[in-house]
Amino acid sequence: MPKIKVLPVYPEFPVTFWSFKYAVEYVGKKSSMPPTGLATVVAMLPSQKFDVHRIVDLNVESLTDEQIKSSDLIFTSSMIVQEGSHNEVIDRAHFYGKKVVAGGPFPTSYWERNRKADHVVAGEAEITLGPFLEDLLSGNARERYDEKDLLRGGRVSVEVRKNGKPIITGTPVPRWDLVDLEKYFSAAIQYSRGCPFDCDFCDITKLYGREPRTKTPGQMINEFEALRNRGFSGDVFIVDDNFIGNSSNLRKFLPVVIDWQERNNYPFSFFTEASMNLAWDSNKDILEDMVKAGFSQVFLGIESVDEEVLKNMKKQQNVRMNPLEAVRRIQEAGLEVTGGFIVGNDGDRKDVFDNLYKFIQEAGIVIPMPGLLTALNGTDLYKRLEREGRLRGDSMGNNTHHLGFNFEPKLDEEFLISGYVGLLERLFNPKNYYERCRVLQDRLGKSIGGRKIGWSDVSAFGKSVKRQLFARGGLEYSKHLISAAITSPRQFPKAVTQAIKLDHFGKLTRATSDVYNYREHTESLYRRFRLGAKRIVKRRSDEIHRLSEIASSILHKAERRYETLHDDFKSDAFEYLESLRNRVNELADSLRKRYSSA
Repeated sequence: MPKIKVLPVYPEFPVTFWSFKYAVEYVGKKSSMPPTGLATVVAMLPSQKFDVHRIVDLNVESLTDEQIKSSDLIFTSSMIVQEGSHNEVIDRAHFYGKKVVAGGPFPTSYWERNRKADHVVAGEAEITLGPFLEDLLSGNARERYDEKDLLRGGRVSVEVRKNGKPIITGTPVPRWDLVDLEKYFSAAIQYSRGCPFDCDFCDITKLYGREPRTKTPGQMINEFEALRNRGFSGDVFIVDDNFIGNSSNLRKFLPVVIDWQERNNYPFSFFTEASMNLAWDSNKDILEDMVKAGFSQVFLGIESVDEEVLKNMKKQQNVRMNPLEAVRRIQEAGLEVTGGFIVGNDGDRKDVFDNLYKFIQEAGIVIPMPGLLTALNGTDLYKRLEREGRLRGDSMGNNTHHLGFNFEPKLDEEFLISGYVGLLERLFNPKNYYERCRVLQDRLGKSIGGRKIGWSDVSAFGKSVKRQLFARGGLEYSKHLISAAITSPRQFPKAVTQAIKLDHFGKLTRATSDVYNYREHTESLYRRFRLGAKRIVKRRSDEIHRLSEIASSILHKAERRYETLHDDFKSDAFEYLESLRNRVNELADSLRKRYSSA
């Protein structure tokens, strides 16, 4: 029997906060990181039964018709925000009569929105992939494979914890031979799954449980070596949702990393995500060892600086220590802190935006990620809002630089959205951004290792000067680089990187602001049409035919303004244009009927 030819396809991300689309261009890269999950899943396919083609990542290349036609089966892995591209892949595959196997967080959490896929292999592949492959080879593959169903049916062949989650000590090294790592700014690997905390808005514990499971130190060294053997060096993102969730195992792992890094002259600079308890006295040894191991940055879920809000979202780990002191302690140890913040919580007060801005500036968090609260399917927040009748629909997966809620917030929605846009504009104003850079520079402790400077970095600096020196914020840009060169020459490459990242965040923010202003523009046009239409009807003359002329003029102005918006953000504004069209046409029809019957 011939092998089944599998084509792994990774759907495209829209431009988002963490895509760094506009920043990676400076260093000649196509995307920030490769599809590690998909590369890991295809490593689980038995080579004697499956012929796995090279991974097609739509974030770095196009999918050709020939690639689809030359395959038997297409595998995809998607997050919620990739839904649009995910569906396009399925449609193209079906056009050529190919079936699609969908996995990842999106198909797992939103089964009903994935009915297009021929087979959904939900949950963790260690449990669900094996039974699917068994049925596929026997010609009896089902539409959906779910962890709980397979556990109840006794079809799970791997060792699982009491909570039904698999141990991951047998998870294979990703198939990096199927990925061109040269196209990516950083690599990405996974050490653990799960989180001991249970924040009400977070779906991590729903997907992976509250018992953090880790790979062994030996497994991780094999993953490091696999990257090095492919010629990769530089930034490595450890993609755990809470790297320090299993502190006992981590304490055994970090010394192994330190030893490996020292023996190999620190080829990697690590960054990851962790909970705020990293700053506690009880975790001082972990913090110190992370720095010794070559970690340079950590993302913290700070979320709010209001203690009551934190308690309401069940984020008790954030109230034990003053958040400003926690951030400062981690920075002084040698790790740059990036942080997530949420706006739109039930307990938020009207000073929420000023308080967040003040905190972020004082804390020296150069890259803050403020977002509007979104209710994800399966979370405690989602269930509560559903019970309260406040849920409007499902999340589209992006809560940053996005203007809307999928539920009814308690504070005035217009206040929240306008305040959010204003917060983004303040945070990514060059003067304010570079002020945070200076705070961090003065506070950041010494790190070990670090990314080696190469020709691409020199080229990036040249592009940065050309694009940013004479652009908006050019004066602040030059002051930032000159200050770094004089006061801390060793940190000059970091200063250039910070400037390049601002270009990315600045573009996102300006595009978001333009979309917000476009909404106001459409509202203004509608008001003008309504007033003009009422004047015509009031005169009760033959001018009623002019309603169509006025409507066409109003819509033409809206369409022209729409075309000036950033291409990557037009979809966010399209609903405002469509709403204007519908309301103008409905009002015009209503007035015509009223005049005709009079």
